[in-house]
Amino acid sequence: MNCALKSYPGNLPVEALIFDIDGVLTQTRNTHQKSWEEMFDRFFNEYVKKYGKQASMSENDYQKYLDGKPRYQGVRSFLNSRNIELPWGNSDDPPGMETICALGNMKNEIFNEVLERDGVDVYEDAVGKLKIWKKMGMKTAIVSSSKNCKKIIEVAGIDDLFDTRVDGAVSEDIGLKGKPDPDIFTEAAKRLNARAEYSVVFEDAISGVQAGQSGYFALVVGVNRFDNKDDLLENGADFTIDSFDELDITDKELIEEYFSRPGIPVFPDNKEIFDILSKKEPVIFLDYDGTLTPIVSRPEDAVISKQMKETLQKLAEKYTVAIVTGRDKEDVENLVKLDEIIYAGSHGYIISGLDGISMEHPDSKKIIPRLDKIEKEAEKLLKEKTVGTQLDRKRYAIGLHYRNARPEDEKAVYDIVNELIEKYPGHKTGEGKKIVEIKPDIDWHKGKAVEWIMDALELSEKDDIIPVFIGDDITDEDAFKTLKDNGLGIMVGSHGQKTNASYSLKNVFQVREFFKKLLDLHS
Repeated sequence: MNCALKSYPGNLPVEALIFDIDGVLTQTRNTHQKSWEEMFDRFFNEYVKKYGKQASMSENDYQKYLDGKPRYQGVRSFLNSRNIELPWGNSDDPPGMETICALGNMKNEIFNEVLERDGVDVYEDAVGKLKIWKKMGMKTAIVSSSKNCKKIIEVAGIDDLFDTRVDGAVSEDIGLKGKPDPDIFTEAAKRLNARAEYSVVFEDAISGVQAGQSGYFALVVGVNRFDNKDDLLENGADFTIDSFDELDITDKELIEEYFSRPGIPVFPDNKEIFDILSKKEPVIFLDYDGTLTPIVSRPEDAVISKQMKETLQKLAEKYTVAIVTGRDKEDVENLVKLDEIIYAGSHGYIISGLDGISMEHPDSKKIIPRLDKIEKEAEKLLKEKTVGTQLDRKRYAIGLHYRNARPEDEKAVYDIVNELIEKYPGHKTGEGKKIVEIKPDIDWHKGKAVEWIMDALELSEKDDIIPVFIGDDITDEDAFKTLKDNGLGIMVGSHGQKTNASYSLKNVFQVREFFKKLLDLHS
């Protein structure tokens, strides 16, 4: 990602920059990896008769079980992957092979031998940019699961660049959990007197980006040093960089996207929203694209993750949950495949699900034949006048996607839509993220669908119930507006226009964290 555009005018809202060390600032990752390999090779050679011949530790093993985790947790995680159980032991166990702690201490002994012998190399791009940001007056922290962090930054000569340090030694002293729990990051922000929702995390490890997102940090930057860009993005990085030279923390667009979100940011210590939700039982309404799955180039690729699906199922077992989407109802049903949920497709024109509720808009017999005719003309015009656009026929709407089109095709798509609406009265436009829709000109939208579901379930008049709508798109504004006085609207990210939502979550990862928080309420 290259963010070197216009600088942010005025004081930056960024309160703190928090850096992992290995793979971000220093090149000790290889030292750690070699130390782990040597330690486990010794272990398996010693116990080959007991455990059988074991495959050597792979790069994937390192990323999945060891990278970024506290040492003893890493030992246990790796051994579990080989179905090997050892007693935990004590942190003062001498380096050896009889306990998890003894193995971890042996790894540390090997690491220090290599560190003393070879020293520490730094990533010049990261250190150079860190020095610039430090001169700008930004507060900085170094975090690590390693107890060797202090020694490493001193050997590397960069210890004076940080206002605070939270490492394995600090974690042990005050009882912090290791990654993927966010404890070390939130502790660093606390020591800098900074708020997580206005702070940046830089991480190269899967467990680290997971921790950054679960801590509700404003921006989690994945540092792609080891060709694991996809893994970083799938596990919580907002975007990745190959070099710090790509990133300008003062970029206006970056600041507006991550630090100037609409509404009150929801984060773990936000007492107001969770106080409200603890006093009344939420009825949860959700958009699909951009809320339950990240926005993707092609709508058919928006597949809900296993983790999100599992969390959503638990949520639906505890609360009433409905998905209200612009997608066809059958489409989203096939994507989610959870019987516990109410599905409202085509912005609520057709609804079915829990407790046998069912509704299809009474004008459907008139709507569909008209859209069939418009669809044929729209498809022909798109092929003639644009490149890279995609027509998405829904039961009650026609979507014209231009996310993958040429810049000049955006105007052509709008011209096509306006031409067809003028030719076929009784239709109107609807806008979303990189999509324009042709819809019937009927007073029906997601907000009306929410009201219909509440009435059908006889929940509208209950004082101990509160409807909550979570969505990311312009089409969700109708639901936010409907619930303005008697419910909660939560915007995911931003759609670039003024919103009626009162609160905000940054992305899909934070939506899942919000769900997990809700599961702890009303227990």
